[in-house]
Amino acid sequence: MRKRIVFHVPSLRGGGAERVFVLMANEMARRGHEVTLFTWNGEGPNAALRSDAVHLVDLGIAIRGDGFGKPATLGGLLRSAGFYRRLKPDAVFSAPEFANLITALALTLGFSRAWFFPSFHAAASIPSNDFGSKLAVLLSGLVAARVRKAIAVSAGVGRDIAARGVPDDKVVVINNPLPPGDVSRGRDPVSPGSAPRYPWQGELAALGEGPVIATAGRLVAVKDHATLLSAFARLLSSRPARLVLFGEGPLRAELEAESRALGIASRVLFAGYVNDPAACYAAADLFALSSTSEGFGNVLIEAMAAGVPVVSTDAPHGPREILADGKYGTLVPVRDAEALAGAMAAMLDAPTDPALLAERAAEFEVERIGDRYEALLR
Repeated sequence: MRKRIVFHVPSLRGGGAERVFVLMANEMARRGHEVTLFTWNGEGPNAALRSDAVHLVDLGIAIRGDGFGKPATLGGLLRSAGFYRRLKPDAVFSAPEFANLITALALTLGFSRAWFFPSFHAAASIPSNDFGSKLAVLLSGLVAARVRKAIAVSAGVGRDIAARGVPDDKVVVINNPLPPGDVSRGRDPVSPGSAPRYPWQGELAALGEGPVIATAGRLVAVKDHATLLSAFARLLSSRPARLVLFGEGPLRAELEAESRALGIASRVLFAGYVNDPAACYAAADLFALSSTSEGFGNVLIEAMAAGVPVVSTDAPHGPREILADGKYGTLVPVRDAEALAGAMAAMLDAPTDPALLAERAAEFEVERIGDRYEALLR
């Protein structure tokens, strides 16, 4: 049952939805389908993850800030409609929110009969000041009218999009996949006496002794790294430790200044974006997630697969579902630095069994998630 499938994301810059779609495009191509990864701007670290079996179509539209600008967006919509009209795909998957709206419009303008599977990765009940996200919510009826099935990455996200008008029988929950490859646990990614593979590894070692607490994600408000820094400062008052933040974003300078104001800068490393998750998790003794909202939380399953114990805020909606109400890791209230500090200390003292973590993470392996995606095509 070979199908002609399109996966559309606006760009291949660092991001959860973009990474997921490259992985799923690879998996569908491995299964013998004719797969196209369609993007408006193909530059970014996720481009390196694409399999040679996946055809790339890149419109080459320049990114301005976090978007494309209104004239370029209109042009991209028209070019997308022409692309779908020419290719005649059997199925189109799209993400994130604003791309879902663009795809619904483009399929209509292109007179495409493709089955449409928009994918929702964020907690829609959380207010957003982003213009594109607001417009997508206002026009979500257009998406709902065109959808074959709407993919929610967690049950909570599924409830959100149903509340916004997508019929319950058209909502399907499919979690994000664990990236394939070796994410085996290693206490120290740098062998004694050998040179670090990456500069950040040497910088981390230079912070001194103590367990390493890691986090990963864009340095943006929703990740609430400020609370993590405050919690880490509390933790340092009772024990030595190191904190490394993997990720880039507009709040980096502000967070660096906050670490200096808290007097913890000598124990904190801002490592930037690292496109080698295995090395990041291998450096960690504990993974902490401080978000105020998480549609899913890919980094949690990646850390668990590497055997790294996790502590997370109880952010809507993914962390509680991934951690099974706290069975596989500690959940704390959002924006509660004291609770987060206490949970990190307790987890360092009595970490979750790595075998239990790996068993849970295996439920999200890309092959299993691929089965769910492929079932939609039947």
